[in-house]
Amino acid sequence: MKKLFPYSWLRTKKLLPPLCMFAMLIVSNIGYATDPSISVFTAALIDGEASAPLPLTPEIERMGQAMQERTLNTGPIIVKAKRVLRFQQQPQCGRIVFFIAQPDSGTEWKDLGGQLNICEDGTPPWRVCKNDPHRLIPPDGTCSDHSPLQDTAEVTAAIKAALASGNLSPEQVKETLKNQSSSERGQK
Repeated sequence: MKKLFPYSWLRTKKLLPPLCMFAMLIVSNIGYATDPSISVFTAALIDGEASAPLPLTPEIERMGQAMQERTLNTGPIIVKAKRVLRFQQQPQCGRIVFFIAQPDSGTEWKDLGGQLNICEDGTPPWRVCKNDPHRLIPPDGTCSDHSPLQDTAEVTAAIKAALASGNLSPEQVKETLKNQSSSERGQK
């Protein structure tokens, strides 16, 4: 089984669950900014790469301090994002990879991040209906036959490529966290 976070210091200090929450908080606080068109994710899609300071919330500040203690460096902890690709069918959309870093120490925590599909306006790529796979539908739209929306073929291919290269799906992350949390409870 792949380990979500291979760094032994994370496991020995029992920081794994808080750090997973840290990564989720970062995505929720940066990915859905008041003006998503200027988030680090959309900037990376447009410019090829971008970085931004972490949002200032108590949870993220505590995790940032733990990371600074580990690196013995008080430099800022940031989120970095890079464009992986632009979609052909929706050129204003693409896939980005993001992770946490501390430039002053040269440390990058690539396991504290992931990949996501996003458009320049901060929304997800449009989707398709099973009965009409060539007609794009907004992410909040509905299919005429009331079937669920599906990712386009190229979005599906990008997700499969990310999984094939070792990234975890949201379901795998949840399962990993559940299993690690259960094993930690059993050790107490």
